[in-house]
Amino acid sequence: MRWFSEQQRARWAAVSYSFLLPSLLLASCATVSSSRKYVGSIFNSKEQDQGSKSFPALWEKRTVQFGAPFRELGINSPLSLLEVTPGRTDEFPLQIAATLLDSLLIEAGLQYYGALLKMSSEEEAEFRRAYSQRFAPEDHLLVWCELRTIWAENYLNPLRWIIFLEDDAGNQYEPERISEESSPVSPILLARLLPNQHGRGWMVQQKALMLSFPKRDIDGNSLLSKKLRFLKLTFQLKEDEETRAEGTWVFKG
Repeated sequence: MRWFSEQQRARWAAVSYSFLLPSLLLASCATVSSSRKYVGSIFNSKEQDQGSKSFPALWEKRTVQFGAPFRELGINSPLSLLEVTPGRTDEFPLQIAATLLDSLLIEAGLQYYGALLKMSSEEEAEFRRAYSQRFAPEDHLLVWCELRTIWAENYLNPLRWIIFLEDDAGNQYEPERISEESSPVSPILLARLLPNQHGRGWMVQQKALMLSFPKRDIDGNSLLSKKLRFLKLTFQLKEDEETRAEGTWVFKG
C-alpha cells in the first residue's frame, strides 16, 4: 500500500473534521422552547439524484439551531456570537447547532470533498475508510454538534449534560460515544468585545462534538425509518433539570 504525504494527511484531517461539520451561577429555570427543523422525507429520491452537488444544502437542511439566541447562520460561517449578557440567570448557557448525519448526507459529503480536493480513486477510497473506521456510520446514528458559550468554559464539557435523542414514540436513546472534534470553521477559543456597562470583552468559547447514538432500537429496527415523524435532541444540565434546551428534526409535515 502506498504511503501518503504529511500534507495530504493534514488536508484530509481538516476536511474530515469539517465534514463531519469554578463556574458561574447556574441558570435558573432556563428552559427554552424547542426549535424545530422541517426536514421532510429523509428518503427523498430527488435529493439522492443530486448527489454531491446537494451537500451544502443538505447540511443546512439537516441542521437545527437551539439554546441561546442565534443570528442567521450560513453554511460556511462560524456560529454567530451569543446575544446575551454573561451572569444573567434567565438565559440558557449554550448555543447549539446540531446536524443529523444520515447516510444520504454522509455519502454526499464524501463525494463533495473527493471532488473538491480532486482526490484520486485511491485517495478517495482511503478517505472513506478513515471516515468509516473513525465514526462507524453503519453502526451509529451520528449527530454533529457545535457548542458555543460566553459563560464558564465548563459548560462546554459534555459530562455536565444529560444528552439524549427521543423519537415520536417516546423512546429515548443516550449516545454510546461522545467524541470531541476539531472545530470545522473557527478556532476553539474566540474573543470579541460585546457591549456591556463595564466596557469589557467576554471570551466566546467553542467546542465541536460528534454524538454516536445506537442506530437501532431494542427490537432491532432502524431509528431512521419511513414511519418516523420526528427526532428530538435534548441537552439537560445535570445539576438543574430545569436548565434544558431541545432541537427537533421533523420528517413529515
